[in-house]
Amino acid sequence: MKVILALILLGQTVLPSARPDESAIVNVQGTSPWTDTGIVIRAGDRIEMRAWGVIRFEAASPPNSSGPAGTGSSTGGCEYVVTDPRVPAHSLIANVAEEMTFDGRGFLVGTSWKGTAPIAGTTAPAGHLFVGFNDRAMMCDRSGYDSWAFRNRNSGAFTASITITRQR
Repeated sequence: MKVILALILLGQTVLPSARPDESAIVNVQGTSPWTDTGIVIRAGDRIEMRAWGVIRFEAASPPNSSGPAGTGSSTGGCEYVVTDPRVPAHSLIANVAEEMTFDGRGFLVGTSWKGTAPIAGTTAPAGHLFVGFNDRAMMCDRSGYDSWAFRNRNSGAFTASITITRQR
């Protein structure tokens, strides 16, 4: 049986906030589609992410830039890291998978996201938490990505603050 202690402060009940069981701050470079956060997600875990920063992309044209919310529709094109048309181009994305994959699965994090695993749209219900940059340099057969395009067209990074509260 869990006991919740409450503080009475000026006539108001204040419950202690849940402390995360795990947290990380991850630098998400625009030069790679995915970054392993080092966090393993299990069913029932509550995840909260916040992000900030700027990635510059398509350096060959006038340089464009984006914050974690992205630049607009990706049209779900096969060349984007996440192929879901609801996930904006050039946005901060995440996926849960056993290992890094280029299967087109994942979800929008943007500037903030919170939810409980399993997460709709991910590769697996449990596994490593990956964060990434939804750019269009993937091979449409999903066998890999154009690393030259990521490394040479993009610069900058998003910073993601991630907290995990494990199911008790």
